[in-house]
Amino acid sequence: MKKQIPHIQVDAFPLVDSHFSGVGHYTLGIVKGFDELASEGKLTYSLIVPRHWGGRLAKYDLEHYKSIIKNPIPNKIIRGFMKYHWKFPFDLVLGRGAYYFPSFLNWPLWFSRSSVVVHDVTYLAVPECVHKGNREYLEQVVPFSIKNSTNIVSVSQFSKDEIVKYYNLDASNIFVAHPSVDRRHFYKRSAEEVHRVKAKYDIFSENYILSVGNVEPRKNYGKLVDAYISLPKEITDKYPLVIVGAGGWNNEEVLEKIQKAKEDGYRIINPKQFVLDDDMPALYTGAQFFVFTPIYEGFGMPPLESMACGTPVLASRVASVPEAAGEGAVYVDPFDVDSIRTGLQDMVVKTEADRSQFDEQMKAHLESLSWRPSAEVTAAALTGLPVEYFQKGEN
Repeated sequence: MKKQIPHIQVDAFPLVDSHFSGVGHYTLGIVKGFDELASEGKLTYSLIVPRHWGGRLAKYDLEHYKSIIKNPIPNKIIRGFMKYHWKFPFDLVLGRGAYYFPSFLNWPLWFSRSSVVVHDVTYLAVPECVHKGNREYLEQVVPFSIKNSTNIVSVSQFSKDEIVKYYNLDASNIFVAHPSVDRRHFYKRSAEEVHRVKAKYDIFSENYILSVGNVEPRKNYGKLVDAYISLPKEITDKYPLVIVGAGGWNNEEVLEKIQKAKEDGYRIINPKQFVLDDDMPALYTGAQFFVFTPIYEGFGMPPLESMACGTPVLASRVASVPEAAGEGAVYVDPFDVDSIRTGLQDMVVKTEADRSQFDEQMKAHLESLSWRPSAEVTAAALTGLPVEYFQKGEN
């Protein structure tokens, strides 16, 4: 009897959304894993996109998908079904298969298995750190998505534990598929490229401390700035703080604090133009070290990106951040300005003495996380097949 090859239907909206967010990066990593599995004949997959957006997938290096399905139902209507918990057989319209929903929202299905990725429960754990409209929407739709999914995928053990805690779920029905980093994109860049990219964003300093993330409450920039301006002047004169992050929300106080620090003579640089993904590796490479001090994260990709570019990391010892940054990072308490200040000062001393002291542990941590195993875990959750079926060398 011919072996039945499982088929996966991917909600590819995060790949074609005008705002390519962290969820988009995560979706792309898992889908590239599916593409590799498809090349080995272990599954087939299709990509579902809004009706007129199929062309936006052309920029990705995906070679083995079965088809691109142009969804005739507008995304606004789909979100309405989610918001009001209406039932509808989307799988009759779009075809059978195991449905992969990588961004919190599971469409109503009647005949198909499905897995939904719940990246974090920030909206429940630290609701003050989530925009009111987004918080209220997630509070409405995520319970519906969970109820209508065969199982759940989380991006960290921490997030899994939080999902169990806040939704009182069976832990055995939640699968952990960690993010990884694309080492073909994030790697140490040449001095010439670093110089060119710094000049592009008006960073006219040989040395700098880098931080990356949207300027919003969860990222904790207020305490980071307070810690930075409390450093000895010889450090702040030598190392400006470069903050790369799109405008978030509820950030007026932080922006005022940054402006006041600038007026007081501190060099805090927040590029006005949007920093392209293609330029981020050079900015990571050029930094003396990278600082990442959020108060809550479902995972947090920037520490991995920094390490892949050879740059040491100072990070929060809270939530999932230790999973993301591993043993190669130096940790601080993000709620304590003195702890952050001490961490910044220690990192200056350590990196000036010998940056290579971090290399071995950073390399080991990077090698411990890969998109392929995460795609295997996700495919197993979706199809109900054992993960061994999807592993290399099997079948």
